[in-house]
Amino acid sequence: FLLRQIDGAPPLLAVKGNRAVAAAPAVGIVGARNASLSGTKFAGLLAREIGRAGYTIVSGLARGIDTAAHRASLDTGTVAAMAGGLDKPYPPENIGLLDELTHGQGLAISEMPFGWEPRARDFPRRNRLIAGMSLGLVVVEAELRSGSLITARNAAAFRRQLFAVPG
Repeated sequence: FLLRQIDGAPPLLAVKGNRAVAAAPAVGIVGARNASLSGTKFAGLLAREIGRAGYTIVSGLARGIDTAAHRASLDTGTVAAMAGGLDKPYPPENIGLLDELTHGQGLAISEMPFGWEPRARDFPRRNRLIAGMSLGLVVVEAELRSGSLITARNAAAFRRQLFAVPG
């Protein structure tokens, strides 16, 4: 489990869903919340094909690219890293996706306790989990000042492979 090897590894994780997906090698896919239609389609295509190749997809359950990556990898395995407690998903419109994920080939993880409402400062911690679990990270259509680039910086610090899909 690569997450154990990063600097500042979480001492404890809350998990919900199919824990077996965490045993497979993982690739992170993150990107713009307000992604273009082509970016969303491409992220889904990547997630589907990477999943078929035997990798679990890790993302942050956010709108846009994250949602597309999770949806495309529901059958092959996906991990949703969350900023709040497992019972406090964000954004609210992805509650159904989270439920589908945790009752199938997916896993939700969080460093935060149950009942924890996600705050702005919790999202960079969540991004660290995405980078830490992944062998490589694909960034799709990220803004210059974005959580996706925080995740990319974490991935570089953890010596992970980085891939970019420009918007």
